[in-house]
Amino acid sequence: MAKATIFLAAVALALGVCHCFEVEDGAPEPPTFPIRWQSNEKLLLISGIQKQFASLVSHFDGPNNRTAVTNSTGFYDTLITNWNENGGMGKVYYIRTYGGERHCQFWCPPTVPYVCDAADSLCSYDYENKAKYIGSEVVDGVDTNKFYWTENLGPIPMNSLILYSNANTQQPTPVRLVRFLHPFGKDIGNATIDFTNYQLLDFYPLFLYRHIVVNICIAWHPVSSFPENLFDLGPDAKYYCESPVPDDSCEDEAIKAMQHQAFFIGK
Repeated sequence: MAKATIFLAAVALALGVCHCFEVEDGAPEPPTFPIRWQSNEKLLLISGIQKQFASLVSHFDGPNNRTAVTNSTGFYDTLITNWNENGGMGKVYYIRTYGGERHCQFWCPPTVPYVCDAADSLCSYDYENKAKYIGSEVVDGVDTNKFYWTENLGPIPMNSLILYSNANTQQPTPVRLVRFLHPFGKDIGNATIDFTNYQLLDFYPLFLYRHIVVNICIAWHPVSSFPENLFDLGPDAKYYCESPVPDDSCEDEAIKAMQHQAFFIGK
């Protein structure tokens, strides 16, 4: 089978390195993921000599423009983001759970403008329009297809990403997502998300190979929405999380980084 070489010239401009991948014709297309799902996530964050591990449960509710991160090992164990609030600019609620209840501490503006730009999103514009197959790899015993793309500021790649998607499942299933952070060519670290117990909560179209579209709809999970109490802010919200202006702590880089499941990267 003939092979085509993909030259990522923009990466060469930003990093001084040209990433070239040989891809077979008829290679797998990037999977089209649903926009409502949930997954356990394990994170490895690296910046210089620093490493940090974290775990959480991510609930992605794209149709309602909101996400919920629960059971996080960070100081704020729950983060709820709703892009419909604050005049469409969105709010991120920082919540601690104790005494059997949630206690909303404050809110901040989201650091990204759309739900599909969230850190673990599988529906970003850049992914859907630029991701390219770059080969296969076994990850934790799972055969995966690898897809590469960049997130740019104009022509300059700010981040490079690689998604490892399960190669042997009928439904699109992410296994690992790696984001390399290199704004304006400066390498500041990388973040790896490992997905486990990934569950789809919607019907979805399945795209398998270039030039071949298989129109199959599968109800992979018996419910079509999240329970509303998943997004409950707790009884303290009326005291601490209904201010018309964001909290002063929102300027703290560590607070901003928590929205990206990255507690030290960017300091």
